[in-house]
Amino acid sequence: MWWEERGEGTAAAGAARELSSLDRGLLVLAFIQDRGQVDVAEIVAHLGLPSSSAYRYVRKLKRAGYVVEVGSRLLPSTRLADRATNDSIHLVDHARPVLGHLRAATGLTAAVSVRVHTAALCPDSRRSGPGSVAFLPGEVHTLYSGASATPLLAMAPRAVQQQVLQEPLHRYTTAAPGLGELRRELAVILRQGYHFSRGWLTPGMSAVGVPLVVGGRCLCALSLVGADHLLADVTEPVRLLQEAADMLAERLQQELPTAWTPPDRDDAATEQVGTLENPADPLKRGRSHYEKETPESP
Repeated sequence: MWWEERGEGTAAAGAARELSSLDRGLLVLAFIQDRGQVDVAEIVAHLGLPSSSAYRYVRKLKRAGYVVEVGSRLLPSTRLADRATNDSIHLVDHARPVLGHLRAATGLTAAVSVRVHTAALCPDSRRSGPGSVAFLPGEVHTLYSGASATPLLAMAPRAVQQQVLQEPLHRYTTAAPGLGELRRELAVILRQGYHFSRGWLTPGMSAVGVPLVVGGRCLCALSLVGADHLLADVTEPVRLLQEAADMLAERLQQELPTAWTPPDRDDAATEQVGTLENPADPLKRGRSHYEKETPESP
């Protein structure tokens, strides 16, 4: 026909192929979203795509910010999590002065981390002291990447825990735990209400972290990170973190629906199994540092 002779037929066929390509890309995205974490081999096996096509779709999804890669695993990014309304106060806004105070009081890097599916995201941190700190704003890590992340895993829904623990663990350093040790450490977190890790993510660096529970769910984790010798005794850092978590939880009580919403909050299959055995009453702890808004440290 005349439009085929002029090239319109070729253009139409190209548009049809492009639509088909979009459909396949959406299938890849949906597969990653449903599974929580996958590798390219699983995409190829379950969706029947050529390996080269699977890698191409993954690259595009990563470039667009819909997928992140942690180790060798692909996970949905925060772009697929529920967003707060534009005029709401985000978790970061509440946490910022608390992180500033923790850094000023300890001389250590202070960080807040949240769980996104089966990964830990650092929305904000306040860096201090020497050494390489992995939990910087915007970075994504596994849920077993030291004490900045493990409280999130200990308090995570059953389905999330099972998914993380059934996968081969990426050992970042020789000090990183195996599966048996990690399971024991998660039980310790529930028993004592905090976690301490030494060299799990970066050699020579230690971290101590606590979960922040609001409305019966772990909303985030607060942590302090520094060189090993700066966290030789965690008694005072733990006290400051627990005090900060208690006060931040009180502030977030009214903002829970908009401050940060875990993406699997409505899934009945993700019933939370992590519960602190000895939750302390936040009203019994000192709060002198937080009675008034603490100015952010520069």
